[in-house]
Amino acid sequence: MNDTHKKKISLTGFTLLELLVVIAIIMFLAGITIPVVSSVQTSAKRGVTSAQISQLELALKQFESDFGVFPPDSYTTSDTVISIGGVSIPRDDDLNTGSKCLIFFLGSKFTFSATSFNDIYGPYIEFKRSQITGTGVDFADDTGSITITGVNGTREVFQYKDPFGTRYYSYDSSSPSNNTASFDIWSWGPDKKNDLGVATSDDITNW
Repeated sequence: MNDTHKKKISLTGFTLLELLVVIAIIMFLAGITIPVVSSVQTSAKRGVTSAQISQLELALKQFESDFGVFPPDSYTTSDTVISIGGVSIPRDDDLNTGSKCLIFFLGSKFTFSATSFNDIYGPYIEFKRSQITGTGVDFADDTGSITITGVNGTREVFQYKDPFGTRYYSYDSSSPSNNTASFDIWSWGPDKKNDLGVATSDDITNW
């Protein structure tokens, strides 16, 4: 093998220095790209959260149009009963948070079959299974005057997850601090901490 051929072979490979430079460039680009991608994902989730809150607002107003009241943020046996046409919706001690009540009242179909009132209301919004999580308990049984068909045909109590994945939407209709004539809905936002929707926080709200 002559010297000219040897030189051609050596010129086709990478030196250790060249490899280190390439690795450094890749790491630099990754360091720039990853935060950008993370920021885009967070912005997208914020957009989805705002859209879901708007859907909830519309459904809540439709419920209020039918029943004359907004769904409560607690519907246990110690809370005020909701009724229409003389027929009461059975209360349940497992419906003790705003998130659970959102799913129950907006996602259920209420079939009234009393002599005094015969009609069907709801569901007011369709919840995807990926958006909700069950609590392992069922809400109260039907009475002779009302049949309740829950989300996906079940009787399970659910909670509504926000797009950030580990928390549920907060809902306050008994004593809202912001929309005092109706209700407050908010997500805890990207930091997953409940800041009660204050302006300096990353919470996503309906006010």
